[in-house]
Amino acid sequence: MAIRQARDDDGPTLQLIDVATWSEDVTPAPTPQVDDEFFSGDIRSEDVLVAEAGDEVVGYVLVAPRYRGLTAGEHVQEVKALAVLPPSQGQGIGRGLVMAAVDTARNRGGRRLTLKVLGSNEVARRLYERCGFVVEGVAPGEFLLGGRYVDDVLLGLDLISV
Repeated sequence: MAIRQARDDDGPTLQLIDVATWSEDVTPAPTPQVDDEFFSGDIRSEDVLVAEAGDEVVGYVLVAPRYRGLTAGEHVQEVKALAVLPPSQGQGIGRGLVMAAVDTARNRGGRRLTLKVLGSNEVARRLYERCGFVVEGVAPGEFLLGGRYVDDVLLGLDLISV
């Protein structure tokens, strides 16, 4: 597996990864569509790292300033998305992407790296905790997904002491 900076032409492949991995068990975001543009709005190619297995992109992580344009919060980076194709899960790709996000945040001068994860997403929570993230807060019942209320959990990593 290799991790590299995303290119604009990765957009359609990354969109397909979003479609293949979407579930209300892992995100409150609306169901992505194949013909949606991946790089739009606040999503920029320079904020995305992709994992390649051979010549195939099998996953990505989006790490960007948590407070883009707010000087007082420039030291905080955030993992805004992480996705690995189902056939490639369980092979260390997610961990590699998270650690690459940690390195990217540090290289940008970050002192903290944060992320949010659904309380019911135990697999992702274990991954993040194995990478050193700790729970910093919980918003109980933040989302109504599939008829059940699900917590939103804030995790953080101190980039100075790690």
